[in-house]
Amino acid sequence: MIVGYARVSTGEQNLDRQRDELLADGAEKVYEEVGSGKKGAPRPKWDEVLRNLRSGDTLVVTELSRLGRNTGQLGALVDELKEREIWLRILNLPLDTTTATGRLLYDVVGAVAAMERNLLIERTNSGLAAARARGRKGGRRRTTTKAQVAKAQDLYDKRELTISEIAAVIGVSPRTMYRYLVTDAQRDRDGA
Repeated sequence: MIVGYARVSTGEQNLDRQRDELLADGAEKVYEEVGSGKKGAPRPKWDEVLRNLRSGDTLVVTELSRLGRNTGQLGALVDELKEREIWLRILNLPLDTTTATGRLLYDVVGAVAAMERNLLIERTNSGLAAARARGRKGGRRRTTTKAQVAKAQDLYDKRELTISEIAAVIGVSPRTMYRYLVTDAQRDRDGA
C-alpha cells in the first residue's frame, strides 16, 4: 500500500498542494495534519501513520521537512522504517532509502535542513537583538495613547469608577488598565 502523509505547521496554511501531489503519485490513503514538526510536538496523525504502516508499504511525503527537523530524528525514522521493511519516497528528491546512495542523500539533505532551520533561528535572534539595540521592543504595538492613560488615571484618582468601568470607558481590558495606572498600592509601596 502507498500511504501519503501531508502536514502544515499552522491552520492558516493549506494542505491542498501536498494532498494533490501525493494522490497524483499513487497514494491510496493520505493522512493530513496541522501541527509543528518540532521534536516533542504532538502529532497524532503521524503516530497513526506509523502504527498503520505494514511491511512492504511505501510512505510518501512531498518534502523531507514533513517528516522532522533534525538529522537525529530523521535518521531514527529511516532506521525504524528499514527495520520494518517500509519504503520511503520523498517527492521533491530522487530518494530511495533502500540504496546506500539514497541513504547518503537522505542524511545529507537532513543535515542541510537542520542547518537551514538553525540559520533561520540565528537570523531571527540577530534581528531581534539589533531591534532591541535601537530601543525597539518585540510584541504588539501599544494601542493605548498617552491621553487615554491620563484620562484613566484621572478617573481612577477621582474614585468615581471601578477599574473595570474605567477600562470600558478607555476601550481596553482591566488587565491592560492595571499596566498603565499608578494605583494606591503602588503609591503606598513607593512611599508617595
